Amino acid sequence: MALSTKHMITYLRAMYLYNISIMAESDVGEAVRMYLNKELAYDENGTSLSLLEMLDSPHEGVTYCIQLCTENREEIASFQTRRFAAIRAQLETAYAGKVLFFDSIMKYLNQ
Repeated sequence: MALSTKHMITYLRAMYLYNISIMAESDVGEAVRMYLNKELAYDENGTSLSLLEMLDSPHEGVTYCIQLCTENREEIASFQTRRFAAIRAQLETAYAGKVLFFDSIMKYLNQ
């Protein structure tokens, strides 16, 4: 039995992308990448995380992006407090004045 359009729509869920851009000066870029790889290699909650390097960045140095794709904003808030706060604190302490962070939450529109 086929579902009507009305029933199909009730099963659609919003999807969110949480993006953290980390701009690092060239002299610490490789160390930052290695730290991020180590910290993001394992997640006990099975969070879907990706680490990317921005190509042709308009910024000097190197830009890395951590991306989390999720169905709810609560998981983003949890990641921010459970994982990202410690990552940010460590990098800001180890490379003071050499790393900048910018984060944003986006909602997918074309599902």
